[in-house]
Amino acid sequence: MAKSSRGIDKGGVAEEALREYFKGLGSFVLRGIPVKEGTETVTDIDLWVYTRSSPLSRHITIVDIKNKKRGKAFERAIWLKGLQAAIGADDAVVATQGARNSAFKFANRLQIKVLSSSVFDAIVKRYSTNGQRLSLEDIDSQWRKVALGTSNLGALMEDARLEVSKGLNFATLNHWLDDAVLLLKEARDREQPMTGPITRAFYCCCAFVAIAADYLGREHVLSEHDARKEHFRSGMVFGQNDDDAAKRYLDFAESVATEFVDQSGAAAAQIRSGFERAASELPVEGLVEFFSRANAGMELFKAAQALEEAAFDKSCERPSGLKSLEAKVIVGLLSDYGGVRRSEILGSSEAQNEQKPDGSAPQGSLPI
Repeated sequence: MAKSSRGIDKGGVAEEALREYFKGLGSFVLRGIPVKEGTETVTDIDLWVYTRSSPLSRHITIVDIKNKKRGKAFERAIWLKGLQAAIGADDAVVATQGARNSAFKFANRLQIKVLSSSVFDAIVKRYSTNGQRLSLEDIDSQWRKVALGTSNLGALMEDARLEVSKGLNFATLNHWLDDAVLLLKEARDREQPMTGPITRAFYCCCAFVAIAADYLGREHVLSEHDARKEHFRSGMVFGQNDDDAAKRYLDFAESVATEFVDQSGAAAAQIRSGFERAASELPVEGLVEFFSRANAGMELFKAAQALEEAAFDKSCERPSGLKSLEAKVIVGLLSDYGGVRRSEILGSSEAQNEQKPDGSAPQGSLPI
């Protein structure tokens, strides 16, 4: 397929243009979300659009884009309906040059929206040139060149985007927290100043964390502050906001220890105290406190938009130079969580807000 002057094909140009269009409508938008089942690659989502329509409502739309005269709108509508069901999206849109009038009626029966050819062409023409932003292809090319562990940064970020297709839950949030802390430390140690591809990847993961926290807090917007705190604390410690589940696992472990190891109950007591100590040492309280604030949702959403923009900006800004206060708050909280001094990342002006480092700890669910 023909390449544009920016080095990406026609499909990529259209995806970037529609990403910019939906962003202009106030949404948080991601490109190139892989969908896998086990080790099998199923497909990818061209655009994943997250809209915060009110304090009580979040809306996820997936967009399938084909920048071709023969876009096969009928086939794409059927395929997209299945993908929408598979990932649990609220809405789906087919955007193609080849949409005929009959395609709109057919898609309507499937409750799929179709972007008309004229609107599609107008959006691509207007939004396909953004001189301040690098494309996903540009950034991914940079990431693939950065070694990270036994693989590379591109592979880590592909796995991070894969989590989007699995749904926004506490397991996903905890995955992104660990990725963000890893990348923060790598950027601090390997990039001086922090303006390189690792810092860009860190900003992306920070944006993912902010969006997940906003989504997970939606059900408790009207709850008491303590209830919101318990919701986030339980989810971030146990991987799910269900204290009873953790209690059942712990009770089972204690009963097995008492029956087969030590009938005196000493082993069971040691298991419980060790578990409670491990839970209390997880450095999540700063994040929990912020996520559970009454107005945290809008701040998280603004932070996600600003951090995603910073990740793809042609001139990457170091953390201390970020213009968004909300973005800096997220960076500072993740520094605290990872046991990194805020002054190392955000500069000495942030030192007064610094919490005493607890040492880093893996965030995933506790191994019950």
